Amino acid sequence: MSLLLLCLAAALAMVGPAFPQQAAPDTLVPNYQRARALKDSLLRADPNSPLPPAARAGFAGLSYFAPDPEYRLIGEMAIYGRRRRIGVPTTNNGPALPMEKFGRLQATFRGKAFWLEVYRSLESGELEVYFRDASNGAQTYGGGRYVPVLSAGDGRYLLDFNMSYSPYCAYNPTYVCPLPPPQNHLDFPILAGEKAFGLDLAY
Repeated sequence: MSLLLLCLAAALAMVGPAFPQQAAPDTLVPNYQRARALKDSLLRADPNSPLPPAARAGFAGLSYFAPDPEYRLIGEMAIYGRRRRIGVPTTNNGPALPMEKFGRLQATFRGKAFWLEVYRSLESGELEVYFRDASNGAQTYGGGRYVPVLSAGDGRYLLDFNMSYSPYCAYNPTYVCPLPPPQNHLDFPILAGEKAFGLDLAY
């Protein structure tokens, strides 16, 4: 299992199942912290870490916004009746990444309704959103971030921006990463999840 998939699996197992109205902050926060500590450890020590080898020994850990239950949203998915494979554009004019267009997730944040295109991985079957927001380039990685999407039952889905993370190309410009589609550009800041790491190398 790759470093990224291992981190995601751990994070999802820790914080995914409980709905916002059922999950108290005092139970969620330690889970976020454990998942983040695991990712730091793997970035520092895993042979497949995307960090350049010279940067691993001095790596002090990623920076994150404090966990905030306000960014843990439940939305409804309009699943496409005819899902199709597409090529998602990538950084540095790299080859398009094949993904499945799964549906549109509709949610509300601070009274503002929005929707995001959801992709499904052909490799793992996991649902994910690639998004940009008004924090990019300052507090967060300029190219945008990714966040997993989990089924919450009854046609509802969990979108927990506290689990937002930067792609590998945020740590190392030799990596090629999928880009958020234009329709996933939010005009408000998502001050949750992973903050910017060092210099914005790929953009």
